[in-house]
Amino acid sequence: MITSIPPLGFLIDLPLGLLMWTSLLHFMLVIFMPETSNFIGLRLLRGINVLVHMAVQRIAPNFVINRLLPLYAAFIIFILRYYVIPLLIGFDIWNFYDMPLEKLLVSAKSDLGF
Repeated sequence: MITSIPPLGFLIDLPLGLLMWTSLLHFMLVIFMPETSNFIGLRLLRGINVLVHMAVQRIAPNFVINRLLPLYAAFIIFILRYYVIPLLIGFDIWNFYDMPLEKLLVSAKSDLGF
């Protein structure tokens, strides 16, 4: 099942998947905390995603405020992962669970018996 994805797909998709999920988690934390909070989890997520958010801020429309920037970045990365990368590398994605990172997590979950 997982072997239908080329190795280059895993090498590109895994870091992008982690950035997408950390950016989404960053957005969820910013909803309940101030942006300048010194909470260790928020500082860690801010440090991981700072380069991605700076890049996305350059292409984001003016109506996207700073608190929504992590969600917008996660959306851009999702579009890249779902449409662009499979088209360039040459593998098919039919639903969310066909993406390499999510397929890996679902198969690990079933292997562990959860």
